[in-house]
Parts: sequence; C-alpha cells; structure tokens
Amino acid sequence: MERNTPPRRYSTHEAAGILRYQPQTLRRDLCFKGNFKGIRPLKLPGGRLLWPADEIDALANGEAL
Repeated sequence: MERNTPPRRYSTHEAAGILRYQPQTLRRDLCFKGNFKGIRPLKLPGGRLLWPADEIDALANGEAL
C-alpha cells in the first residue's frame, strides 16, 4: 500500500543556505516580485514560508525551472 507523503519543503533559512543567499533576499524578491527566481513558497498562517525542496534543489544545481 502506497501512502501519500507531503512534498518536501525548506524553511526560508534552509533554502537561502542551499542557494547561498541571505534569507532576506528571498523574502525581498517575494515581496517585490511575488516569487524568487520563479519559485513561490507555501505561506503558512503565522507568516512562515516553506519553499518547495525540489525546485530549490533544481535551482541550486543550475537546472532550468
């Protein structure tokens, strides 16, 4: 039996570290452009952002989104 697992996600701090940016850079681009290099995070009710791990990993590896 296969169980549905939620997609992996990174916090803003984790995503920024993987991409070698400051966390405020991701937040700034999200505020001004609505995304960071084409990636849109999941916004939680408390204001926390969760970034899709697959897209962050692809961007870090230089793959086109």
